[in-house]
Order: sequence, then structure tokens, then C-alpha cells
Amino acid sequence: MTANPASPLTELPRPREGGAWDGIQGTWNPLHGSFLGQGLSIEWHDFLVDRDMDWGRSFHPGSLEICLNFSGHGLLRNGDADCALGPNQLAVYALPGPCARAVRRAGSIHRFLTIELSPGFLGHHFSGELEKLKPPVRRFIEEGVKAPPYLEMKPLPASLLSARTQFVEPPVPGPGRKTWYLGRVLEILSQTLFIEQDPKELFCHKHRRTNRGRIDRVRFLIERDLENPPTLEMLAEEVGCSSFYLSRIFAQEAGVSIPKFLRMKRIEKAAELIRTGRMNVTEAAMAVGYSSLSAFTKAFVEQIGCCPGLYPGTFPGIQAH
Repeated sequence: MTANPASPLTELPRPREGGAWDGIQGTWNPLHGSFLGQGLSIEWHDFLVDRDMDWGRSFHPGSLEICLNFSGHGLLRNGDADCALGPNQLAVYALPGPCARAVRRAGSIHRFLTIELSPGFLGHHFSGELEKLKPPVRRFIEEGVKAPPYLEMKPLPASLLSARTQFVEPPVPGPGRKTWYLGRVLEILSQTLFIEQDPKELFCHKHRRTNRGRIDRVRFLIERDLENPPTLEMLAEEVGCSSFYLSRIFAQEAGVSIPKFLRMKRIEKAAELIRTGRMNVTEAAMAVGYSSLSAFTKAFVEQIGCCPGLYPGTFPGIQAH
């Protein structure tokens, strides 16, 4: 596997990670930090293997790792049981020594983000909240490599489905990336390491939280494929409610209907494609799902304020690339 040339490191961490990446064809991108130096390392992986890969060799001893698995199938061992890891799942694990059995399966494209954390890093940030952390996490902080193995898997939260793009291309200038990465990691830790909600949580609060999760997932599913978006019925089935109810809560939460949200995102994407010179007007319209150029032009004028053929020239502050 080759390291991304844009990353701050140019060599694969073979001495540290047991040669796990030798012979693997794809991308390994160390995005931020150093596990040995800072107790925090964020890495992006994108590769294909033609035979099962011993993924466990890449784990650092004394680390707790969070894997945001966007695609690819794997396996992690929890005691005597092997647990399957699939697409759009999140795994949290601390698997020391002989317990570190982990495999990446052959025949699928593996795209995943890992966040490696040391006991010292977690202890520094959560020293005043240890009693609120899940017991295995607390033991990891207190005992390090002597703590018992820990493995937890769950569906990837809707709020993290777009994390891949954000982490690989942070939406902030270079000097601000260190702060951005730290804030984003702490946000993910707050979603994964703390004890679950009190069972006495008020029904109305749980109801709102569930609906916010539904809306986040609908937004993600729409933006993922603007050219061929899922139907309202498909969206409703995906988030587990009726079409009528989904339409109502989406409008309440987002302030616009689902069709209008789709149109807004299509025009935003088309404007970006035109502004950056990646496509002409007709190509941009087709790329975001418009089959009629007149309908695209009308929607573009309503949202942007000018004809797409004149954009971005009519906006002095916006320069084409």
C-alpha cells in the first residue's frame, strides 16, 4: 500500500504495524497526529485485497481504536467469538496481544477511517468524567495494556456517514486543521464512549433525538446520489416510518420540503461544477439529475439569481477556477 503523497508522512508504518500493509495495493493516508508521539492518530484506508488480510497486525499495543467502516467486510474476535464487520458500521475495540485477531476479507473494496487513542490521551480529555464512560473504556484508561479485551459494534450513526469526505478534505484552512481534527475526534468520542442514555429519558426527548437521526440520514441519502435520488417511499422505508410522517418531520426540522431540499442541493452542486470549470452548463444539469435544460435554467435562476450560462461572471466576488 502506498502513502498519500499529500500526507505529512511519506513512509508506511511497517515497523510499528507489523508489516500489515506490505504488498497491499491502495491508499494509506495518515491524516493527523501520531499515536506514539501524541496518543492520537487518524488514518484513512482505501484498498482492495485478493486474499484475506491479517488486519490485527496493524493494531498498536495499548491502543483503543475506533473504525468507521464505509465499505468492505472484516472480522474481529471478541474472546472466543468472531464478530463480522460490514459496510456502514462502527467498531470500537481494544484488543491486546493474542486477542488482536482481525481480518479484512478478500474480494471487496475496503474504505475505512481509523482513530487510534492512547490511555493518556483519553485520560487527559476525560479525567473529570470517568464515571460517565462505559466501564470497558474506563478500565482501558486506568489499566492500559493490562485491561481486558473490548469490542463493540453498531451501525454507523447518520451524523458520521459523511465523515469520510470531511476528514480527507477538512473544510478549514491548513493552519486550523489541528484544531478541527481534535474537535471532530472529541465529537465522535462523545457519541461512542459514554454510557448510553438513561432509560428514564423523557419520551419527548428520545422522540426528538430519533427524528433528528432520521432527518440526518435522509439528507445523506439524498446528497449521495443527486442524479438518481431515492423516492420518498424508499427514504421512509430506510428510516423506519411512513412517507407522510417523514415528509412532515423533515419540513419541520429542515424548514423545507424534501423535493425542495433535493432541488436546492442539485443547484448547489451544479453551481460548483460550473464555477470550478469541471463541466459546462449542459453537463452540470445532467450530472445532478435534470433531463430538461429549461427546467434546470429556471431552477438555477430562482436559486442563484442569474442564468447558468452567465455564472459566475455576473458575481464579481466569485472567480471561476
